[in-house]
Amino acid sequence: MSDFDQYLEHFPVGLKVNVGIPIPGGDTFHDWAIIHAIDEDLVSLQLSRDTLPAGVKLKVGTILDIRAGNEIEGYSCRAIIVTEGYRREVLLRLIGEIVSSELREFYRIDAFLPIKYFISTEQSEVRLKVAWKEKRDARLAADQERKQQAKKPWERLRQAPETEELPSEEFGEEGLWDDTGEGLDQPDQVIGDTSDHTWDDVIPLAANISGGGVRMLLHHKFENDTLVPLEIYLPSEPEPQIIDAVCVVAFANENYAATKQFNRTSYNTGLKFKFIEERDRDAIVSYISNVQLKRIRLMREQYLFRSGPNSNIPEATPEQRLKLLLKTGLIITVVVLALTSLTLYFKNYAENRPKNEIELLFEKGFSDYLKKIGRDPSQGR
Repeated sequence: MSDFDQYLEHFPVGLKVNVGIPIPGGDTFHDWAIIHAIDEDLVSLQLSRDTLPAGVKLKVGTILDIRAGNEIEGYSCRAIIVTEGYRREVLLRLIGEIVSSELREFYRIDAFLPIKYFISTEQSEVRLKVAWKEKRDARLAADQERKQQAKKPWERLRQAPETEELPSEEFGEEGLWDDTGEGLDQPDQVIGDTSDHTWDDVIPLAANISGGGVRMLLHHKFENDTLVPLEIYLPSEPEPQIIDAVCVVAFANENYAATKQFNRTSYNTGLKFKFIEERDRDAIVSYISNVQLKRIRLMREQYLFRSGPNSNIPEATPEQRLKLLLKTGLIITVVVLALTSLTLYFKNYAENRPKNEIELLFEKGFSDYLKKIGRDPSQGR
């Protein structure tokens, strides 16, 4: 089956798909669309909305992610915008191969991450999903409020109504800016801090994380198929993210080596994401990709630039360099002399090599023939 046949089979006309549109800052905006037409690798989509949010633009050459299917049999393919159609119509060209969404579960790394897991007596999927959504919405609202509070003082004053009481910490005793002699740049580090400091005291756990779930070493024994609410602090760039999810226990096996080391029963626990935002899943996959790229880059620096600052090999002293140079020169001289001797030997052998029995018999017969016809054998050679 050709690529065009696979595109037509997986993305038929009328199919509802999820479109991932990249936006500045490394995030992705998700919207759903309907496939209007497909011709080989050209696909015409109709987005669900007439206008896109601010910062989300559909430019020619932008690469999108088209996903279809469900959580069990989901698949995706990359596409590039060819031209923008009328209103919500967008013309795309599918590129690459169709990839199963399940492959994201095998894209994983080992990392130390601050993780909070909760032992919940509530095991109703419906109630846990509602609680998960409410918690997620509350966190987004709190993050937005924290970013608003982190605005610079002059921006807050410019936007504040006249009746609003101004914060006392932003003024001196006489109601004016408190001039410290260092300008207004000094407090920006505190005011501009948008990080969530509630995670500062959370000890990171050794976890194996992927887009499909996480495996950790826990001291609590979970039964299989138990629903576990989970929070993950993801140190992604440019800003860290808090991932809220509800997981289901896939396995929980006792780790006897860890039990002996910590003098406490420990279990290798595998948790599979049950409820999680797709953009949070994408953030996990993006974080894994960035960490792996950094590790590959670091390994290349260590192996290609071993004399660099990160190398464990000490730099050679001048005496060691001189010895190495003399040793290298001596080896080169010996090799040259050996090659010269071999060349002269084979040249001399080719010119003065002893004749074999066949050659001697031929020369004797030829000499006798010359003598028979009255010619000098020495002149016939």
